[in-house]
Order: sequence, then C-alpha cells, then structure tokens
Amino acid sequence: MMIRGGRRVLVFSAHAADFCSRAGGAIIRLVDAGSTVLVYDMTYGEKCESPALWARDPKPTIDEVKGIRKQEMEAAAKALGASIACFDFGDSPLVIGSERRQRVMEVFREFQPDLVLTHWKDDILHPDHVETTAAVLWASRYCFRPGIELGHPPCPAPEVVCYETTLGTAPVADFMPNLYVDITEVLEQKKEALRHLAAQPQLPENYEFLARYRGVEAQQTAWMKECVYAEAFCRIGTEAGG
Repeated sequence: MMIRGGRRVLVFSAHAADFCSRAGGAIIRLVDAGSTVLVYDMTYGEKCESPALWARDPKPTIDEVKGIRKQEMEAAAKALGASIACFDFGDSPLVIGSERRQRVMEVFREFQPDLVLTHWKDDILHPDHVETTAAVLWASRYCFRPGIELGHPPCPAPEVVCYETTLGTAPVADFMPNLYVDITEVLEQKKEALRHLAAQPQLPENYEFLARYRGVEAQQTAWMKECVYAEAFCRIGTEAGG
C-alpha cells in the first residue's frame, strides 16, 4: 500500500509544477498519514512551462522568471505539506550528465527514502521528463553500492513509482496505470496548491478533469467503488508481499 505513515518520500519533478499537478493529492495523503515528503525540482520550468510570465510586457528576464517560479513552487509545496528544493539544472533542454546524476544520488543517500515518485519513464513527448526519470532510476540502482563514494554513505534502494505523463499523451507514451490513489477528499486542497502556480493558470481545471477520469478508471479496474477523483501511477517492479 503506497499511502501509509512513517514513510520517507522523495518526489522528483522536471519543472516547477509537475510534482503538484500529477501527484499533489498523493503527497497530501502521505503527509496526512504521517509520512515525510521532500520534493526536488530539476528546474524552475523557466523556459517551457511559464507561459503567463512570458506573455508579460515588457518580457521578463530568465532570472526574473526563475524567481517568480521559485516563490510559486514553494507556496504550492507548503500547501501540500511538503518541503521543496531545486537543482536549477535549466530546462528545454534539461541535460543530466554524470556529475549531475551523482548530485541526484547524493540526495538519495542523504534523505534515505523508501519511496520515490517521478515522471513516467517513457514520457517521450516531453524530453525533460524522460531525462529526469533516467537520472532518478540511475540513482536508485547505484545509491546502495558501497564502492561509489560520495558525501553520504550508501542507502537501501527505494520503491520507485511513476506518475502521469504530459497531459493527454498517456496512450502515445504507453502509460498504463497499475496503481490508483483516491484523492476525492483532498481534491480541493490540491487545487488550492495548484492555484499558487499562477504561471500555468490552466492547471487546476485541467487536473480536476483528469482526476475525474482516473476516478472512473479506479472504480472500473481497481474495485475502488467509492472513489470519485483519483491520481494514477505506474509502479516500477512489483509490489512486495504482505
């Protein structure tokens, strides 16, 4: 069962808003259950996911956009009950080479998560998302190896679960959920968090629509008959027994 207390949860997000739009409800439920959630954004989404800011006249600078998005993502994370940080690797394109991957792995070792949430591994219509998850999976498979020496000692490999693809692209990206989280009771809190991400004003409406659709799926395919709104995930590997 993904939602339970006492977990240490790392959530990786290519851009400022991804963690909230795709997994905000699950984050709320994890926090409410007594788990600790830390979000790491790879970038501020300053180039490709800040449309309302780039529409301003006069046009802002990159640093100005980053500053606004930093405030937005921090407010959104606070509304979910999570902590947040950003690598500021730069988006469009996001490139995470060997040195940057080691920084990601250092976060694993320092925080020692037992659950990691990240983008779908084949979210091919947004290369930044694929790049993020490639680095996260790399870190998850090397974080426990003692021969790789970093600032913190090795930690156990966590469970890795992928959240939604770019909105509307699940069929193309072969995203087939095998895990649903009922967010019916926390939907309004998630939407309130999304409203903090004002550079993407369409998010609350779009992700309420998606949550309703995933709720129907959860009712029909996961026997969650009381679920109205859901978030969908795909677990990498199989669930442990017990």
